[in-house]
Amino acid sequence: MLGKLMKHELRATSHTMLPIIGEMLLVAAVGNVCVRLGNGHDLPAAVSLIITLVMVLFFVGIFAIGLVTVYMMVRRFRDNLLRDEGYIMHTLPVSVHAQIWTKVLVSALWYALASVTIVAAVVLLTFNAETLKVIGDLFKTLFIVTRSNGQIAEIVVECLAMLVLASVTMSLSFDAALSVGHSFARHKMAASVAAYIGLLILGQIALSCAARLTVMTNFYGYLDASFVDIYEFMTYWRGICGANAGLMILEGAVCYGITAYFLKRRLNLE
Repeated sequence: MLGKLMKHELRATSHTMLPIIGEMLLVAAVGNVCVRLGNGHDLPAAVSLIITLVMVLFFVGIFAIGLVTVYMMVRRFRDNLLRDEGYIMHTLPVSVHAQIWTKVLVSALWYALASVTIVAAVVLLTFNAETLKVIGDLFKTLFIVTRSNGQIAEIVVECLAMLVLASVTMSLSFDAALSVGHSFARHKMAASVAAYIGLLILGQIALSCAARLTVMTNFYGYLDASFVDIYEFMTYWRGICGANAGLMILEGAVCYGITAYFLKRRLNLE
């Protein structure tokens, strides 16, 4: 049933997200043409104005795509489970846990795709023969270094895992705040914002405490040293990743518990 829910959720969200991603890449492609036209050419004022507007639109779009993605995922959770559609969703023969995981996994997927789109748009904007050579050299160097030094591959894999975990945790924190805020009879969104700020403050307090109890403080001081030993660095790096992963898992578990509790016990669809 989880697979069916995710298929439906992906279909519903793709109607909005895919056009946004496509438009962002289209603007980047047009921006690339504008960069080539404006590079060393004396253009009429009207053409220069158009090029400037395209570039402004590109940089606004870079920031907007992240905000729009968050807004769309938050709105989907709110409208499907906490508003009128909730009368239908909560009568389906599926558990609350399946509904939560559907929203979380689909949201994390779109967050990841939005990040990839931003990177791809920047590359597309600046793409030329020189850029292609630089990208090729970069991948060649990474391949050689990774093959000769397993620690580099470990760092890359751990960074990707942390990004995925951060996306899931962020989605759960939004869902928890919405679930708490919409349990009130009035000012639901204001209460949701207040709940999110409260969760954010608690998370920062936990991070600060963890920094004092783990290798984080020594790690940042170690980076200032003039000589870096890769094996000693990896010891600190694993400590940092382990501490951050533990904190995100703990935060995600707390937010998941809050979301499940309020959807089961404190649901208010009025």
